[in-house]
Amino acid sequence: MKGFQLKLVLAISIVFVLTINGCQVGGSGAFVQGDTPEENNSGSTKKATTGDWLVLNLLSEPENLNPYISTSASATNIYSGYIYESFIQTVRKPPWGEEPLLAEEMPEASEDHLQYNWKLKRNIHWQDGKPLTMLDAVFSLKAIMNPYVDDLPSKPYYAELDSLNMVDEFTLEMYCSKAYFRHIEFLGGFSVIPKHVFDVEGLMDDMTYFQVVRGSAYEKIADLLESETELSWDDLYPAVTLFSLENSLSSLTDDEIDWDEMTSEFSDWESLTATERLPLVMEYLKNHPNGAPAVRSATYNYTTTEQAVSVTELGAEIKRTAKGGDFPLLKELGEYCRDVHSRIQRFGEEFNLHPQNRAPTIGSGPFQFDHWDTGKEIVLTRYAEYWQGEGHAYLDKIIWRVLTDQTASLIALKNGEIDFMENLQTIQYLTMTNREKFLKSFIKSTYLVPSYSYLGWRNGHPIFQDKNVRMAMTHMVRRKDIAEKLFFGFAEIVTGNFYRYGADYDSTIVPWKYDPEKAIELLTNAGWKDVDDDGILEKDTLEFKFELLIPSGSPAAEQLASILREDLFMIGIEMEIRRLEWSVFIGNYIRNHNFDACYLGWVFGMKGDPKQVWHSESATGRGSNHVEFINAEADSLIDAARVEFDQEKRVKMYKRFQQILHDEQPYTFLFSSMRKPAYDRRFKNVRWYPFRPGYLLNEWFVPKDEQKFN
Repeated sequence: MKGFQLKLVLAISIVFVLTINGCQVGGSGAFVQGDTPEENNSGSTKKATTGDWLVLNLLSEPENLNPYISTSASATNIYSGYIYESFIQTVRKPPWGEEPLLAEEMPEASEDHLQYNWKLKRNIHWQDGKPLTMLDAVFSLKAIMNPYVDDLPSKPYYAELDSLNMVDEFTLEMYCSKAYFRHIEFLGGFSVIPKHVFDVEGLMDDMTYFQVVRGSAYEKIADLLESETELSWDDLYPAVTLFSLENSLSSLTDDEIDWDEMTSEFSDWESLTATERLPLVMEYLKNHPNGAPAVRSATYNYTTTEQAVSVTELGAEIKRTAKGGDFPLLKELGEYCRDVHSRIQRFGEEFNLHPQNRAPTIGSGPFQFDHWDTGKEIVLTRYAEYWQGEGHAYLDKIIWRVLTDQTASLIALKNGEIDFMENLQTIQYLTMTNREKFLKSFIKSTYLVPSYSYLGWRNGHPIFQDKNVRMAMTHMVRRKDIAEKLFFGFAEIVTGNFYRYGADYDSTIVPWKYDPEKAIELLTNAGWKDVDDDGILEKDTLEFKFELLIPSGSPAAEQLASILREDLFMIGIEMEIRRLEWSVFIGNYIRNHNFDACYLGWVFGMKGDPKQVWHSESATGRGSNHVEFINAEADSLIDAARVEFDQEKRVKMYKRFQQILHDEQPYTFLFSSMRKPAYDRRFKNVRWYPFRPGYLLNEWFVPKDEQKFN
């Protein structure tokens, strides 16, 4: 399935965007297609046949082609579905949804939505002839969740995947700590990568999924064991157990566990510390029918030189012996923990730099990596021995030519140097491609992208921590004028974080208007005044000056930022525009929350989940809540919606959530956009889809009598 991971996109003419679950589609929504299949595929009655090349422009060259550590949508468009595949794939016709790909069938799910049983097809092989099995799938999930693998955006979607049980090479059981209405999409949507290529040494062979996920804790345990001459239970137990037990307990309800009953068993409960309480909670839960699963999930098995000792057993022994005796397994346990951590860390660091990231020569898809000439082109060739056989890819080659300039891309298209331009600029679409000569050779189309652009105000910044200031900034953005005059109607103002025509979007919310007088009133009420008559607003000792970060190379970003700067200056706000190359913009500034304000966007699916972008858990570190929005009610709604399987009830929660965003204005939501592709008429069976990347090159073909390349 394409695009389940968060991807950073550098590419549409209206905005630069990030991708969140870019190709997942569900629910209802409008879809605009420029041409009907008949118009779009003149001559489509001709038989599909193999042969010919497709050359298309690549506006942003990716840093790698690894599904887990790549940060650009251009990378996703190259590897996903073409080189690497997933258990399931998106159904590309209404009612959308998912269907099996590598999986034999859709998974068997437990009634409580906590267990999913997957079966793998048995005829699948990698492009080097080796069989693809569940060993590869388990390894892939370990790689995603390895704390030292740079896959920060995807990790939250697997946070509730507690454990894996590989029944055999073709059967895998997944156990989750919490229910989630999108579990199947993510648990089946990750790209499966070849274990025998990425882990030649077998560093992960003896590691359980549970161990890998919590790999960094092993170093802490080892340090603890090595630093204490007389180790107490209080020292060891929290380090080993607390982080897992808390997650397990969070899934239990008051109906399942009577906490009053439990605490009443201990007369001095209130006087005990958290550390002292933890062993008592464990003991109680171990004997409780509903609590036993929590204990089991919080139990680790450590292999020593002589025997396997569970945490619970080990802890009891330590508790008995720590006061006066030597515990013979402590040294061995410390060495084991140190070794576990060392291997997990080494794998993660080597994985981030693996040569397969740049040259994924072995995949499972219908196309095979050929070469990557940096700054020039990335080439895939059709894999003749594809496991699904013929009829799943027709083109002999797909060539992504690096052309980072839209003008140069259009010249290349007109000159026949490329066959397909993914997205024409508005002026290119309206005026520069309307001549008869162009239309004789090329077809133009439009299709709606589930996306939005935004101006992000970092809520933790001294200026923008006041919602009245953020609201004032929204009132200073000429959204209607920009949509009409700058984008000529190829953009629609949005007020929330869901697909404009999806079921989750609240269309009753009216966008805040451009209103400088209202903005001045809000700022005045918030204490911003020009007290020294220098033309700049001040509050206390702080001047209203800030920096807007934009990705370099975006005409739309430049134009919008310039308009905004002039308008803000008129009311006493000084805004500097800082342009940064994409990788620096994202890697050094946005992901580190190192900015005042920024111009960005998201591409997503019609079935939404705001947690990755809007939950307070993602507001720290390198989380995707880049603007550091923190709201308790919003967190509560996000969490509740994730476990609500009734769509009608979930939609109500999401609409209340959107109202919070509307009132708080952590972003100034801007536009949802249309893509405007153009392609050579010789290509047939060309169809557009309302999810990224909007097309499936596996379907395209060129009749024999129209082929250009042999």
